[in-house]
Amino acid sequence: MDYNAALSYIEGFRGAGINLRLDNIRVLLDKLGNPHQRLKCIHVAGSNGKGSVCAMTDSILKSEGYKTGLYTSPHLVDFRERIQINNRMITEKQLASLVSEMKPEIDEMNDMPVGPPSYFEVVTALSLFYFMREEVDYAVVEVGLGGRLDATNVLNSLVCVVTNVSMDHMKYLGDTIEEIAGEKAQIIKKNTILVTAADEPAARGVLMRECMLKDARFVLVDERSFMKLYLDIRGGGFDYLGPYGIIRSLQIPLLGEHQLINAATAISSVKALGEYGIKISDEAIRDGLMNASWPGRLEVVADKPTILLDAAHNPASFTQLKKALSQLFTYERLYLVTAVSAGKDYVNMISQIAPLVHQAVVTGLSEVEHVSRGDLAAEYSKHGVSVMEAPDMRKALDVALSKAKKNDVVCVA
Repeated sequence: MDYNAALSYIEGFRGAGINLRLDNIRVLLDKLGNPHQRLKCIHVAGSNGKGSVCAMTDSILKSEGYKTGLYTSPHLVDFRERIQINNRMITEKQLASLVSEMKPEIDEMNDMPVGPPSYFEVVTALSLFYFMREEVDYAVVEVGLGGRLDATNVLNSLVCVVTNVSMDHMKYLGDTIEEIAGEKAQIIKKNTILVTAADEPAARGVLMRECMLKDARFVLVDERSFMKLYLDIRGGGFDYLGPYGIIRSLQIPLLGEHQLINAATAISSVKALGEYGIKISDEAIRDGLMNASWPGRLEVVADKPTILLDAAHNPASFTQLKKALSQLFTYERLYLVTAVSAGKDYVNMISQIAPLVHQAVVTGLSEVEHVSRGDLAAEYSKHGVSVMEAPDMRKALDVALSKAKKNDVVCVA
């Protein structure tokens, strides 16, 4: 099996949809020798910021000299972005070889009571199998959806992280902050450590109660855990004043004020390892943060006009996008190129960003169900925003660039 055949085989599982149970992933991992049981993990959930926290945590551990696996989702361009070791994607040859080895075990599940695994379960198993084979020192693993029934929740983690809790994926996680927090809280394991920056009192209460039930330590990161020194188009500077001491004059290249609390959460997560006798130096934290990269999150990819990429996907993240556009960028007009996956609260997302938008170019998504262009256009029009429709994202960007002048911003979100 070559790389293209392996990728096609994996893609074939998309039709199974979302499988909200752990039976299948447990069966599959058992057939692969239970690789997850041999890994030391930091497990990261949250409504927003979990990818950024994963990227910074991974970079810090790598700066300390550890061989570190990073599993995130989704990918932006290349499937292999999801599975990395020391900032290098799994090679095409490695992926093809592992999938060839896994395929007979996966295919056998068709005749088992649990049935075949889902796409995300196959990819999760592949990542954990790869990390085991490569004998990583630590794995930083991002939750796909929620926590309780996510395929990654087979891990026995050293540190569990819940970045924050907001209204998202209500179809699967519940209609209240308490219900959503309850789903995310289930990644907390007995006698471990939870690091959280959840700012909703109701969510904090749920997480604290779960820690009490499981004799897990509750570590809170909040606005008192850092002091902002500066924010600009290059990133941010801050002092860490968190639960694990003080570190002065840190810098991050990721844009937006929200990345400061994400950075403080990543620092607290690696410092929490000290409770297991694993020491992470301040210098590794400093270097790791400076070298952290998380593409597609307030990422400037061109100027004159400025082209900005951001993976905002719910009302809370659109609020952060609006704040960053107001704080960090000077421009004449904002052209927004946008598509929204199905099930998202696009009405509230649009209400957040619409006051800044000169013209929106709405389109759809090629691989997932999405809100129709007509519905998006109608909602932007309600806010007095000029709207154009395009058949796909590439053509939508072309439309925006044909309109924008050198002092404008084209934001793809």
